[in-house]
Amino acid sequence: MPRKPADHPNRIALANELHARPFALLKAPCRISHLSLTCDAEELDRARDHLIALCDRMGAPHPSDHAPQLLVDFGRFRLKWERHTEFVALTVIAGPAAKGTSPFDSPALDLLPFDWLEELPGTILAAIHVHCEASDTRFDSPVPEHLRELFVRDSLVGGSFFDDAARFWGDFRIHEDGFMRFAVVCTSDFEEALLGRIVQRLIEVETYRSASMLALPEARGLWPRLNEIDRALAEATGSIGASELESERAVLDRITDFSAEIEEMTSRNAYRLDASRAYSEIVWRRLEVLSATPLPGLIDLKAFMSRRYDPAMRSCEATRVRLGSLSERATRVATLLRTRIDVVLEEQNREVLSAMNKRSAQQLRLQETVEGVSVVAISYYAVGLVSLMLAPLGAMAGLSESWVKAVTVLPILLLVWLFIRRIKARALRE
Repeated sequence: MPRKPADHPNRIALANELHARPFALLKAPCRISHLSLTCDAEELDRARDHLIALCDRMGAPHPSDHAPQLLVDFGRFRLKWERHTEFVALTVIAGPAAKGTSPFDSPALDLLPFDWLEELPGTILAAIHVHCEASDTRFDSPVPEHLRELFVRDSLVGGSFFDDAARFWGDFRIHEDGFMRFAVVCTSDFEEALLGRIVQRLIEVETYRSASMLALPEARGLWPRLNEIDRALAEATGSIGASELESERAVLDRITDFSAEIEEMTSRNAYRLDASRAYSEIVWRRLEVLSATPLPGLIDLKAFMSRRYDPAMRSCEATRVRLGSLSERATRVATLLRTRIDVVLEEQNREVLSAMNKRSAQQLRLQETVEGVSVVAISYYAVGLVSLMLAPLGAMAGLSESWVKAVTVLPILLLVWLFIRRIKARALRE
């Protein structure tokens, strides 16, 4: 056999991911108890150690270090353990309770050691009891008589599967024992895999519903402050161009503070809101997979979730969208204010430059005036000195001192003017 190329490092792990969480095979009658516990990173690690302690206590094999799930048969019951991103799920599967026991009076969870249960790490996200029974008689009413009193009638949801070969009921209420309840009744020859699929989907709907709604309190808590910021941004937008520069600078500082606050709220709540969105999509997909046919006189499961669950998810989504919208608005308002301030500053700078140009022109005219006075003054003293030097020659030529001065004035003025112009030209070149 020819050698094949080496496997990708993640090939086997990715293939096994398709089989990471298989359905448990269930044979009615049976009891199922499910716990989902939210855990931080440290508690997730302790949850695996806690499971290993139970396996050691009851002589069962350990889960592998990286296995996301484990299904162990302890004889009296089976335990399915699953590790998710932020919660751990425990599902206890047991046979029927003793005869004469009412449904949910003796749940499968009671088979676990009480002290082990009390030390479970994390906090309860979802807690569910499922009662499964078989019936050889045809369903003659929407709800069997012995199950009717176990649920709250005004929120009782029901549906049928596979041409009415199985039915389920649930009220999505937390009962006095702290658990929600589902009941499933099927024919005695109902497929074990199909029953396991129905029960797991019902459990997943409730588990992911609870996980998705973790964002709702945080979303509601953000709305009052978001409303305040919204009004402040509207006021800031209306004030653009209607106030002085200093006031607009103060408004810009305030908008910048709002932008920082919005980004802080977004970063603090982004994970929870995004996770809520993802969990909600899983809930609706599980409902699609269940494909339950409504029972007469009872609330349809999809209609129930659309009316009572979907508004909460829309609130979370609206909060996520509004955070992004306010962030964009704050950025736009800040940009407008900066543009306005820059325009005003440019206008002021232009006025300053114009005033400087005027002052420069005045200084130039003054300098030229001073230059002319300087030529006259220097020429005056130069004429006096030259006339003293030329007085003897003038006397020999028969000219008086006044005539000597008169003759030398124009040449000296011209020479002084040329001399100053040359100095000025050299200074300008340098």
